[in-house]
Amino acid sequence: MISCKNLFNRLQVILLDLLARKCADMSSSRKKRLARFIAGVAKPLPWLRFGQVVERIEEHLEINRPAAEKLAGQVFESFLLNAFEMAGLKFFSNEELNGRIRVEGLDNLKAALARHKGAIIVSGHFGLWELIPPWLAINDFKVTTVVRRQNNAYVDAWFEEMRGRHGAKTTDSGYGIREILKSLRQGNILALMIDQDNGKQGIFVRFFKRWASAPTGPAQIALKTGAPIVPLACFPDFGGRHLIKIWQPIYPERYSNDVRGQQQLTSDFTARLEEIIRQQPQNWFWLHRRWKTQPADAPENEWAKLVLTSETDAGDNINRN
Repeated sequence: MISCKNLFNRLQVILLDLLARKCADMSSSRKKRLARFIAGVAKPLPWLRFGQVVERIEEHLEINRPAAEKLAGQVFESFLLNAFEMAGLKFFSNEELNGRIRVEGLDNLKAALARHKGAIIVSGHFGLWELIPPWLAINDFKVTTVVRRQNNAYVDAWFEEMRGRHGAKTTDSGYGIREILKSLRQGNILALMIDQDNGKQGIFVRFFKRWASAPTGPAQIALKTGAPIVPLACFPDFGGRHLIKIWQPIYPERYSNDVRGQQQLTSDFTARLEEIIRQQPQNWFWLHRRWKTQPADAPENEWAKLVLTSETDAGDNINRN
């Protein structure tokens, strides 16, 4: 007998699939109207934390309250609009996906891969992030994305199918170091998200002038393997073609392979993400509690110790490119 929870989980994925099919065929103007309507209706709901988003924008972008409230409304609309576009990915053909995207800086990625050590691409929950790996895959790049699994197994399987439809691979955060090293040695691309709070075990760097806990993986893997880190993002353009912009590689040999070097490297690619967000702040996922964990919360963390004891404010963002 199917339990109520199981039935609910199945219903979720059925609705998700129906919405995605609609989104794949829906015009941009209709998507915009739908996103605006849903955002307006849902904004007062307490679990959407609209007030907290306003406060974060006001603090970190250093703008006044009315401007922050206006931008927060745009954040919710943009998130829905971008989600509608990404949901349709499951039903886009290779030709349709290619036709929706233009690219700047592809030579930067090719230069990183030319060293034959693979490459680590880093991005955040910005714009149309889900379109990047499949676009790379259909253009003959071998890419594996590290993802977080969904609690609903049916929804998780749906996302797996969506992400793998065009040839990109995924794995969860338990991806073994041996598999990572093997993949990079074969010249493949490892895709990592770098904009979520990593708790007490993270590397502490400045992000919008405040300390934030960043994932340890990109810096540690890059310093171990020599794989360059390549920041990139997908900027939405619903009046034309979406833009995947690829920045110059960050080469790990410029950093010491120790706690300080890991922090400096993490600080540099985090600075690039901040630059991207400042260009279009409405397209970043401000709902996430990015600054939840502070160095004082993790006194035994080596990177927190570096921050708490340094006289030079170790880890301040310095753009080395």
